[in-house]
Amino acid sequence: MATPSQRAIDEIEVPEGFRAELINGEIILSPSSKSLHWLIQFSLFQQFIPLGWMVVAEQTIIHPKHSDEPRPDFLVLSDDEIDPEAHIPGDKGVLVVEVLSTNRGVDLVDKVGVYAAFGIPNYLIIDPFNGECILYQEPHGREYFSRKTIPFGEPVELPEPLSLAVDTSGFRTYRQRNRG
Repeated sequence: MATPSQRAIDEIEVPEGFRAELINGEIILSPSSKSLHWLIQFSLFQQFIPLGWMVVAEQTIIHPKHSDEPRPDFLVLSDDEIDPEAHIPGDKGVLVVEVLSTNRGVDLVDKVGVYAAFGIPNYLIIDPFNGECILYQEPHGREYFSRKTIPFGEPVELPEPLSLAVDTSGFRTYRQRNRG
């Protein structure tokens, strides 16, 4: 049975240029991101698709044991069989990526717990404010046991089954480093 929040997110009329996510029982509305955000996503598509990985962007993912419904910026799936009429099953994710723009606290804190609970083995945060990537691995409960920070320009080494070094040399930082 759907919770009141789940029913509300299905019925909410999301304004043009925004997206809605259900995180920790709250509906989060985020405005569209800047072009830099999309350019980083595009770079990820270019790196994963030629290797045969099924990837999606900004699609709601669900898990049968959790009520959260995040919409990650980028997700690599372990299975290329997805139901085009349903949300993406989060337990099929092998890598989830968030590119920081708005709602940074949600990506840096709340989603760490959500993606760990979903059992996604690799959570990569790409931070164009600080010019670095944060890779979380080894999920256990609502946290990850491993956390590594990699500066832009250095590869992000991903383990099997991905066996890929994400090239960050083309990632750029936001010109304005305002944190407020």
